[in-house]
Amino acid sequence: MRIRSLQLTDYRNFERLSLELPAAPCVVVGANAQGKSNLLEAVYLLATMRALRAETEAQLIRRETLSDVLPAARVVGEIETSEGAARIEVVVARRPGSQGPLGTKTVKINGVAKRLSDSVGRLTAVLFTADDLDLITGPPSGRRHFVDIALAQIDREYAAARSRYERVLQQRNHLLKRIRDGDAKRDELQFWDDELSRCGATILGRRATELREMAVLAAEFHRSLAAGDELVLAYVPRLDTPGLDPADSGHGAIAAALAATFSRSLQRDIGAGMTLQGPHRDDLTFTLNGLSASGFASRAQQRTISLALRLAEARLLHARRGEPPLLLLDDILSEMDAVRRRSVMASLSGTDQVLVTGTDWDRFPQEFLDGAARFEVENGAVRTLVGEQTRR
Repeated sequence: MRIRSLQLTDYRNFERLSLELPAAPCVVVGANAQGKSNLLEAVYLLATMRALRAETEAQLIRRETLSDVLPAARVVGEIETSEGAARIEVVVARRPGSQGPLGTKTVKINGVAKRLSDSVGRLTAVLFTADDLDLITGPPSGRRHFVDIALAQIDREYAAARSRYERVLQQRNHLLKRIRDGDAKRDELQFWDDELSRCGATILGRRATELREMAVLAAEFHRSLAAGDELVLAYVPRLDTPGLDPADSGHGAIAAALAATFSRSLQRDIGAGMTLQGPHRDDLTFTLNGLSASGFASRAQQRTISLALRLAEARLLHARRGEPPLLLLDDILSEMDAVRRRSVMASLSGTDQVLVTGTDWDRFPQEFLDGAARFEVENGAVRTLVGEQTRR
């Protein structure tokens, strides 16, 4: 699986870009705030239909165009997969919102308009950024987001259940507030509880199964990156049923456990005006050599853990889809010593295509650069480099 070409129009700081990408590793170097991360995030948008580092998708539109009549950003990728070639086009148009500008996103596959849910996973990709340190030290919501994006690329039933769960959760929370205020009765919750239990059971079961395998893979990758350190990843479902492992339970058993959890928590839910238990409160934990990684690991160790997690994600996507995803690695070598850098670069074998960024060429082993296509980005413009232009 790879992307052959990328075209950007009024996307972030790129006015116009048409870039051919070979099957070889691609290294993009440039100073900070020149567009390196924007390039990788454009590719990731084609895979996941998600915008990163943006409060609203309208922020993807190049700010110099916002005074135009119909400002819009356009991202087009020509891809190759085991199912054949395809052309993915994503357009984000700006529209007014009650709390500021919003973005309306449309997608076409080979020129045919598609729903967003049907477009996710045509191209699969794994993106590592400096923000991945938050997977270790940040709030649970970021870790759930990581799991949701990974599974949505390989499991449409999971993505559909997750979308349905969010909608039902909003309805249940609204009803809980009305019950608390005396404007509704408890028996009105039954339909929403049944729906939440049904969709939640799918989410819990799939998360538990896939994260069990990902934990093994992450530990293996971590040992290759940091010999002697032992990483343990654990899934912590927010389910008030001791002894029930969703990975070893059927859908009906998980749904029944969730329904019982909602029932036991009902009084507290009403008081809070929100649902306090369920998959929307799940978490992941990381321990390194028996200690909490968020509290005791150094930044370099946390970076290695997050990279091992992303490599495990890539291996899982490969196993489920039958072909490796694109690896998009944004400034992965910062804050690493030379030994760890070489271990990281060696771990990238086995992928069809990898796009990696950095602030200078000295961070990359020369043997890696010798087999890579090299690009330089400056102020939203990309230049292809050849031969001695990057040799130290």
